[in-house]
Amino acid sequence: MAQKEIEYGIGTPTVATPSMVAIESLVEDIRYRGQLIARNQKLESGVGATGVIGFAIGFVIVMITVLAPPMLMR
Repeated sequence: MAQKEIEYGIGTPTVATPSMVAIESLVEDIRYRGQLIARNQKLESGVGATGVIGFAIGFVIVMITVLAPPMLMR
């Protein structure tokens, strides 16, 4: 009995390329939102770190501009 030769590539299933548009759009949206959240966290951290110093400097400047003219007019 002769052995039958197997032909490759005929009737073999191929991998279909899925539509990645929706997935890529979702990934970009998540990446964009993540960047916004990170930027907001950094901004709040910076403001929180310098808030007390800024308040103190502002208070001193206001006191000088409000109290200095009456004291100099004496």
